[in-house]
Amino acid sequence: MTTAGDVLKIMEVIQKSSPIPYYFQLCTFIEERINGGEWRPGQFLPSEQEICSTLGISRTVVRQALAHLEHKGLVRKQNGKRTVIAFPKYEGGLMQDSRGFYEDTAARGRLTATKVLNLKVVPAGAEVAEALKIQEGAPVVMLNRLRFLDGEPEVLVVTYLPAGLCASLVEEDFSNQSLYETLARKHGLRIARAFRTIEAIGLERADARLLGVNAGSPALLLKSVGVLADATPLEYFVAKHRGDRCKLYAQLVQGGEAS
Repeated sequence: MTTAGDVLKIMEVIQKSSPIPYYFQLCTFIEERINGGEWRPGQFLPSEQEICSTLGISRTVVRQALAHLEHKGLVRKQNGKRTVIAFPKYEGGLMQDSRGFYEDTAARGRLTATKVLNLKVVPAGAEVAEALKIQEGAPVVMLNRLRFLDGEPEVLVVTYLPAGLCASLVEEDFSNQSLYETLARKHGLRIARAFRTIEAIGLERADARLLGVNAGSPALLLKSVGVLADATPLEYFVAKHRGDRCKLYAQLVQGGEAS
């Protein structure tokens, strides 16, 4: 297998007679190989020193190029040292698509995994009770999961459901099955509509550690209430998506109708 370092050695990456800045030439070269699939996500780039010595350019130029690529989401620093080609961001229609994380990512051909952090029946707090339109202190199923995308921590999500509708969920193993599929198959419950809010936050230390980033790193906080066809609230979840791994999209139509 030809490594990124091998390619740099055999190809004339920098045209030193060109008026185009060296950093931009290097950016373009690396970006073309990433977008063309020649260099794959998870593959390490050569070290800054190796690129400098191979191409005969300064470390300042190399760092400028890598910073530009990182800003575009094509590469990232791993453990603050080596530069690795980044996996594509999760592009979710989170404000207009009620499919679950598993269904959405599987439809896009992405590799997902789940770690269940907690699953039990707890009394509903004030926020949960208001969202689910139940009495404060009423029993709810709480499911706390860390979701992975292409091997990287992607989103931390805590889900609450009225225990009166689906208490037996606490017996399930959600590390390898979809919550929505289980609700439909075993309980005949399907979310018909969802009402969501989203805001930017900085991650607290405990959440940041689970998501593999530094405390204070940007994240998208998504809160959602999913209801049945008769408007009965079924689910309230709070999700924290890594800001560096998530990109949202929305479709707008003339007249303000929902798509």
